[in-house]
Amino acid sequence: MFEYLTNKFVPEQKESSWAYRNQIGIFQGWVSTTVNLVLFIFKLFIGLMTGAVSLIADAIHTLSDVITSLIVIWGFTQAKKPADMGHPYGHGRAEYIATLIISILLCVAGIEFIETAVHRIQNPILIISDWWMVIILGLTIIIKEITARYAEFLSSKIASGLLHADAWHHRTDAISSVLVLMALIAGNFGYPSIDGWAGLFVALILIYTGFDIARDSVDDLIGKPPDIMELDAIREIALSVPGALGVHDISVHSYGHDRFVNIHAEINAKKSAAEAHDISEEIESRLEKAMGVEPTVHLDPVNPDDPLVKEVRSFLTENKKLDDRITGIHDIRVVNTDNHHVILFGINIKLGLSQKETVICKQELTALLKQKFDGYEINIKVSASHQF
Repeated sequence: MFEYLTNKFVPEQKESSWAYRNQIGIFQGWVSTTVNLVLFIFKLFIGLMTGAVSLIADAIHTLSDVITSLIVIWGFTQAKKPADMGHPYGHGRAEYIATLIISILLCVAGIEFIETAVHRIQNPILIISDWWMVIILGLTIIIKEITARYAEFLSSKIASGLLHADAWHHRTDAISSVLVLMALIAGNFGYPSIDGWAGLFVALILIYTGFDIARDSVDDLIGKPPDIMELDAIREIALSVPGALGVHDISVHSYGHDRFVNIHAEINAKKSAAEAHDISEEIESRLEKAMGVEPTVHLDPVNPDDPLVKEVRSFLTENKKLDDRITGIHDIRVVNTDNHHVILFGINIKLGLSQKETVICKQELTALLKQKFDGYEINIKVSASHQF
């Protein structure tokens, strides 16, 4: 049903994937706005008639959903703007900002209602509601859950954290409405304090959800490491190109739906400049087609057939198995001239290792190599923490 509804209003085949993604987000925003506005009116009307603080709080929660749905629309509207002079990477991170705004509004709404709920617990008022009111509130819960599942469906369809946040906003509203429903029924049976406790739980749900969503959006804004499966896919695609001997120092930067990938690829130093250029172009082309990213390839010339290089590689590979601080070894080169005898290579360090621990690791590895390869200087370059 969800697929049919989506295809009816937002036909996928007529748009590019980038434009389609933004249209999906804006469409869901308007669906949420319409549903929330109607439910807010119903909840506020019943809340004012009964005087139930939990129901009025729930109505305000739904009103905040109207605001957040408008923020969803704003986020996707901003994200679809093309790159300009001031924003060369586009406006994709506006989606993260919109998500953060949603989480802040949830927390503020929750804090506001804690005081009201505590006051109602201390000064309970018997709430009597007609059963038709209970039935209508029950229907709003069903509608909210359907809306949440639809938002979650679209979130998976376009891989959007903003729609995922919107889905959970709907779901928390449905959960809070269940608590309010229990409070109304309890009031009809002579239990007035339930209303205040239900209101308190609704407020706590709002705050918890807000913090949970904020954590994800802040991580996206600051920048988080790429998924292991994504890194493996990048390596596999790059190494599928004839002439690519190794891949390392992969970095991925996300700007909403747009992702920029930088990689270092090892090639045989005997390749001509034209051959090296063709290899890098082919790697970039395959990555763009397979993963929809904007790739940049840096080429590192190596001499894989050099006997000493093979010996160094074998020694380092064995050592790496015994040292979990080192996650990768690359760019092994040996310089042998009349004046210089140097072994050069790069290493990737386990994420989270302190600067002091990194220095110690480098010193220990240097000492091992000097012991094994007497007379050679050791030059080790440690890759940045965002390179994998």
